[in-house]
This record gives sequence, C-alpha cells and structure tokens, in this order.
Amino acid sequence: MKTLKDWLKVGILFCILSAMAQAKDLQVVQSFSANFEQRVHSADNKGSTLKYTGTLKALAPTSVLWKYETPIPKEIYIDNGTMIIFEPKLQQAIFTQLQENMDLLSLLKKAKKIKENHYEAVILGQKYILLLKDGILKELRFVDALGNKVEIVFTKIVINSKIDEGIFEFNPAGDIDIIYH
Repeated sequence: MKTLKDWLKVGILFCILSAMAQAKDLQVVQSFSANFEQRVHSADNKGSTLKYTGTLKALAPTSVLWKYETPIPKEIYIDNGTMIIFEPKLQQAIFTQLQENMDLLSLLKKAKKIKENHYEAVILGQKYILLLKDGILKELRFVDALGNKVEIVFTKIVINSKIDEGIFEFNPAGDIDIIYH
C-alpha cells in the first residue's frame, strides 16, 4: 500500500515532466497526455511486481491529473501547490500542501544528462532516472523509501495539445470524507 510520501513522489514526477521544457535537447512541453504503466518491483528480490495502469494529463507549469485505473481506481490532482488523492471506493480525499520549494520550472536545471537519452534528477533527496526518445519523456525510474524499484512507462503520448483546465479541479460527486494532511 502506498503511503502519502509515495504519492508525493508521484506528484514530484510531474514536476519533472513540467520542467523538461528547459533542456536544450528536449521538446518544449506545455502539455503532456499519456497512458502509463507503473511497475513496482519488490525490494526483497523475490520477484513480486505490482502493476498499476492509468492515464496522465499535465499542463505546465502546475497542473496534473493522474488517473489510476487498475488495480483500483484512484485520482491524484495537483494544482497550484495542492495535491488531492481521491480514492472513490473509500469515498475519501486527502488534501496536502506541496512544499513551497518545488519550483517546477527550475527542476530540470537539476537534471543532468548521464548518457544519450538518459537524465538524472535529484529532487528533495530522491533520485530519478529519466529516459527519453526524440526529446520526449518515455520512462521514469526510481527506488522508493522501502527499496522497491519503480518504473513508469508512458505510451500514447500527446505533447502540447489543448487540455481543458477544468479537469484539474477536484469536483467529487456525492458525500466523501475529506482529510487534511
């Protein structure tokens, strides 16, 4: 089960996406839409892997919506420094303020090219490996706090298409529990 800290890392991943626009050999990214598959390989080396799938929509510099479809539905909204983790089956939403020092446009300045199409960024003490093709982010890798290896692979990527800003507003249907963290 993912902790709030793990979900914050997911938010930070978008920060990297938003910041990708400033690297000289990367495409300028104002919006990013994609399907994703997230694989979490257990730290105990017993071969167990959790697989999550869903969609991502991001609008530079501060808006993102991760929609996890499997194994259970979950939505993560990030907009203007607030992250909301909505779990429809639990009928609850967790609101968290992101750290002020997460300047989205300066994150890529921290990314270092380590070899062709491979970048490394260290953000809030977490190291991320970014794999690109034709200047577009295709995969992210990192090791989580429990030592699990996490890979997020993006497919059906659409760059710089029009995205309705309204999708980044959290508007749940019905009564839900709100938790402020």
